[in-house]
Amino acid sequence: MVRERQLRRALRFARPVLETRFDAAGVERMLEAMRRAYAEVGPHVPVLRSRFNRMTLAIAVDVLALFRALRTELRADEASALVQPFVDGWMDGQFESPIARFGYAHRPTHLLYRKLWFSSVNRADEPDGQKFEFLPTEGTRFYGVDVVRCGITKFLTAMGAPELTPFICRGDLHIQRYLPKGIAFRRTQVIADGGERCDFRYVETTPGGAGGGPGMPRPGSG
Repeated sequence: MVRERQLRRALRFARPVLETRFDAAGVERMLEAMRRAYAEVGPHVPVLRSRFNRMTLAIAVDVLALFRALRTELRADEASALVQPFVDGWMDGQFESPIARFGYAHRPTHLLYRKLWFSSVNRADEPDGQKFEFLPTEGTRFYGVDVVRCGITKFLTAMGAPELTPFICRGDLHIQRYLPKGIAFRRTQVIADGGERCDFRYVETTPGGAGGGPGMPRPGSG
């Protein structure tokens, strides 16, 4: 089941992306097609106890609904071209609140929130959710986390659309602009591309950096 609030947010994030390809009538057709796609996908969405697992899976459900809607009128390659802008806009939407931006951009609150996220998900230990291995601060590493089980990959594979997962993975690169000042995001493998895990590392780029503040790169710098 997909909640109405999630559906409304996804339609809002989809609209500006659709406007780059369709006229006004076409946009409305696509939004209505997304609603129909949610009705089809909803019964297949796993029921998860962990709020953080539900938050993580939501983007996979939204991307699938958008893609299915687009495929009613576009070729697969044309539909795929609109998925990444949607993912990036969806990710930006998680930081619309000044409180969310502040918390993510300052090291103490960022680290506290992320530890809460990882520990809560691991305690739930849901087969259709995520599972993490946390690496504490050491040397130039602010922290690290290995994703050893990915509910997004599992869900989209089960729904016959594993090719959509890498778009979501690239969204992690997009939101590094919200990281604390002096911190950069690195990884060498992801489960969606055949890796045994996703090795997320958050590393110091400013020697001796401390405190916080948004590390917003110039447009196009990742």
